[in-house]
Parts: sequence; structure tokens; C-alpha cells
Amino acid sequence: MLTFAYSNSAIAEPRFLRSSYNLEDQSGYCLDIPGFGQRLQKDAPVTTHTCKYSRPGFSVDELLDLTQSNQLRLSEFDLCLSADAMKPGSDIYMVDCSADRAHAWTIHSGGRVTPADVPGLCMTLSSDRVFVNSTIANLTPNSTRSVSLEDCASALKYRQSWKWSDPGEQKTLNANTLRAGMDAMTAARIRELGNEIKPQETAELYATLPRMFTAADVSVSDVIDYGPDAGQQLQVYAGVNRNHPRNAAPIILLVHGGAFSRGGLGSFADAATHFAGLGYVAVNMTYPLAPSATWPSGARSVASAVRWIKENATELKGDPDNIFVLGRSAGGAHVADFVFRPGIVDGESPLVAGAILASPVVALDPDNPTAPAISYFGAATDEWQDKQTLGNIERTSIPVLILVAEFDPQRFHISTARLLHELVVDKGVTTRFRQMRGHNHISYTASLGTPDTRAAEEIIDFLATAGRN
Repeated sequence: MLTFAYSNSAIAEPRFLRSSYNLEDQSGYCLDIPGFGQRLQKDAPVTTHTCKYSRPGFSVDELLDLTQSNQLRLSEFDLCLSADAMKPGSDIYMVDCSADRAHAWTIHSGGRVTPADVPGLCMTLSSDRVFVNSTIANLTPNSTRSVSLEDCASALKYRQSWKWSDPGEQKTLNANTLRAGMDAMTAARIRELGNEIKPQETAELYATLPRMFTAADVSVSDVIDYGPDAGQQLQVYAGVNRNHPRNAAPIILLVHGGAFSRGGLGSFADAATHFAGLGYVAVNMTYPLAPSATWPSGARSVASAVRWIKENATELKGDPDNIFVLGRSAGGAHVADFVFRPGIVDGESPLVAGAILASPVVALDPDNPTAPAISYFGAATDEWQDKQTLGNIERTSIPVLILVAEFDPQRFHISTARLLHELVVDKGVTTRFRQMRGHNHISYTASLGTPDTRAAEEIIDFLATAGRN
């Protein structure tokens, strides 16, 4: 990461003074007055907030200039920043710029900001963050960190480095800027991997990327049996820092892939952490695997997990009428069968608010049988036409979002296009469909929670509009 260097020459045009390093917030942290509008707390210690780029009406409490006398002045309010005391742990307040306690600051070439007369004390971000002013549908929730004077130390450089930033230099996310979230090296490597499904190689690309939420931001339940069969297990993830909605939170059930024969509760752990951090109740499930478990056991496991969630939703602080199911690849096949084919589920098939089918296996090719297909659907390929999702849709009342990757194998492009055709043309159902540009079969769900927000944006928008957030 580049750290910008500035001299102490006066800054006439009001700007943000923000953290040089983003930390976990993609917009960085800007010095900020607590509150907003009539609730602005000008007598409270200065804090930081997710930088309010491209929000002119909201960013006035973050705009500063550096005066000729090297005071940091909040331009809109003609108040200057002043440390409460020249010692570690001191808060920073806003005072009249002519007050005796008002003092000059030095912005050093390495990004440190110190009182002019005490260069050993640095303006420092807290290591703790709090989520604020965000709804559950926010793609990137706002957060705040307190700020104080602390002893300058190289070990704290990530929290003691600051830079000036123009309020218009970043834009809010839109269709033209979303792709910028994938770094060039990852994009090139995914393109190099091509259309083959390579889980290990793809997972390695995301193993070290920064994530918006970590294990410290969520609580994870013990492993819970949701059904009587071996392998029918789940874990519940809940955010520990972010408030749930006033009413019960939406619930998202995650169903991993793995060629019908691989995967477990760890497969979607990062995605579960991300959704829980955002404020959803995230339920991460696994299911009996092939070849021991065969069609239609996957759909029945999904139905059993949904029933368990509905029965325990109150205890989970979740909304039993606002449950979504996301399945990837083989997991997408199980979710598709659960959503579209209630007749193959034991007992009554429970309803959900919506389903996300991420590169689902919905069509089989008897002329080119694969080992994974044989392991789950059986060796009798003449029966596959009746077992595949395509051509056997019974229920269309549950909203779905169909996702496919640009670098998915061609069979996924064909089968998801055929599924869209069957739903729209044959069944008359308006259906959401999106190709994830630049991604492969594994990468777009692996990207959930990283700076590449494209998949997260599609999914969260679907949850917000199809459900009742």
C-alpha cells in the first residue's frame, strides 16, 4: 500500500483527513464529528467514520483544512482540533480556533500526525470498530473507530498513518465501478485457469485477501444435527458487533458444492462469516455425500434444514418467514430440486423467501456421463431425464436468482440458459439472471467478503428486494 506524503503547507480546499490504510473498511476512516444534523455532537471527542465519499450533503462533518498557522480546522464549523492533554490516551476535541488550548499540528512525510510541540505523540485509530448507521442490506456497512493520542510506534503504523483525500476521488458503487474490486493479479490468474474447475488453485487466490469480517466478528454455534441421517449437520453464525434489524433478522442457509461427494461445514465458512457480519443469521449446512447418499437425498436434506430453521428461528433471532437458500454447484442442484420439485421431498416441502442458484447442476448428459453424476444420480443414465431439474419443474412460486461465471465450463452456461428459458418462456416466470464477469466456477462465491463486491452486491440486492427487509 502506498502511503502519501504531505508537507505542512496550508490546505485551502477542505478535504478529508483519512487513514492511509483501509484496514477492513474499503473506503477508509475519516476524522468525523459524532452525530449528524441537529444531533451533531460538537462537544464530544472527535472520532472517525467510514469516509463519506461522493456524499456532499453528508460529508460536511468530515471536511478539514490546514490553516496558515498549521491548525486542523473543521471548515464548516470554524472549529479546530485540539488534544485534551499532551499524553498518551488523550482524546481530541473541537475548540474555538482562537482558544488558548488550540494548537498546531504537524503532518509528517510518512503520514504521522502529531501535535507540533510533541512529535512523539501520534494521532491513532483505535483497534476496535463499531458498526453504525447501516441497514442490513448495506453492501459495505459504515463503521467507526475512536481516535486518540498515543506514543508513536512503528508497530502501530497501520493505525497511525494519515493522508489528505479529496471527497470526490472515490465513487459509490455502481455498474461501472464494481469490477474494480478484483485486483489485477487475481483477475489474470483466473483468466489463466480458464474454464476448468480448479478448487484448490482458486481457493489459494483468496486465502490471503483481506476480508470485511473475521472470526472475531461472529459467534458460531456448536455442530447441530438437523436430521437423523449421518452428515445432516449445520452451524449457526451470528454477528457480535452489528445490531440486528428491529424485528427478527433475515436468515440465509448456505449449501456447499463439491461434485456431490466432497465438502463440509468449512466449505462456506467465509461466506457464513460475511453474511453474519452484515447482520443476517447465517446457517451453514452440510449433507450426506455420494456415493453413499444418492438422488434425491440432497433436496431432502435442504428441506430438513429449512424445517429445523423454521422451528428454531425465534431462538436464533431470525425471521422464519424470511429464509433464503444459497447453493453452489452440486449444492445448487440440491437447492434447485428443493425449490422446483416439492414432490420429491419427504412430507410437506417448506416455503422460503427466495433461492440463489450459483452455477447449479440442473442438466445431465447421458451421452457423456461423468463420475460425479454417476455417483449421485446412478449409473442408469436412461433415468437421468426424470431426475434432472430441467424439464421437471413443478413449483415456480419461490423467487430465484441464477448466477453463472464467465469462466464456468460451457455446460453450465448452456444449462443455466435452458433453465432461464424454461422458467421465463415455458412457465411465464420473471427470473433474475446474472453472469459474473471475470470469475470462474469457484471464485465468485469465494470472493464474498473481499474487496471484490460484485457477487455480494448481486446477492444482497436480491435478498433485500425478494424478501421483506
